[in-house]
Amino acid sequence: MRPLAGTGFTNYRQELEQQGIANHRKYINDQMALARDAPDDARRSRSLANVIAANGLLLRGMAVGFVTGELNYQAIREISEGIEKTRAFQSLMADGSGERLAKNGSVDALVRGLQEREHKLSEAELPTRPAIDVMRGIEAKVRARTAQPRDFAMLAAAHRMTTWRGKGPAPDGKLVDQVRHDFEKPLDGQMLREETDRVMADPDFQYLMGHERQESLYLNALRFHGMALEQYPQRANQLRAREAERTGAAPERSEAENAAPQKGEQGPAR
Repeated sequence: MRPLAGTGFTNYRQELEQQGIANHRKYINDQMALARDAPDDARRSRSLANVIAANGLLLRGMAVGFVTGELNYQAIREISEGIEKTRAFQSLMADGSGERLAKNGSVDALVRGLQEREHKLSEAELPTRPAIDVMRGIEAKVRARTAQPRDFAMLAAAHRMTTWRGKGPAPDGKLVDQVRHDFEKPLDGQMLREETDRVMADPDFQYLMGHERQESLYLNALRFHGMALEQYPQRANQLRAREAERTGAAPERSEAENAAPQKGEQGPAR
């Protein structure tokens, strides 16, 4: 009897998931229709942001293996509001592309247009913004499933630029290692771009992007404003070790390990 019960539960779960997918797609289609018929730019923008938000939730549900039957309207609203605040979305809506994309009716074209606009803006001069605004903007894209590798690199760069490590007094008066984070620190746009470029070029970061599970990457980007992304070299080494264990090969060494003198070797002459 157990196999029959298990089969019945599986069928019910599959039916519930299919209904959830259908509900999400209906909502997305309805919002796209509202965007096409919107009487003003503000309402069109909100409907298109809702489309992106609901699509992100649908993609996440399909990635983890289950889509809830009922839509999470609160989550859609929160993600939608975050998307509307991003520079790329505001730029896309400001030049008439929103109306064109609404008439097109394609979610893929909308997301692709948003990502292309983000890439274009990344090459232009970035404004100086508080670190928390940079982080929240990236979080909004992560939740909507529109984030690209450069977004994760910028998140790591923002944390590097706002993290202080040094010695500080403990309650007993002794100096101890301390780490502080200043999320309100203004980040110069040019300096942030340069640091993001350095992260993008780092082989450890490239390895992480190629080997980390997408869902793990998203979750880490959303926890504590993506603080874990600053530790990407350590995570890359963990993934290398797992791959070596799986294949039986010697683990690859990171760039930092290759640069450091190994046991029995001499460091640079002084």
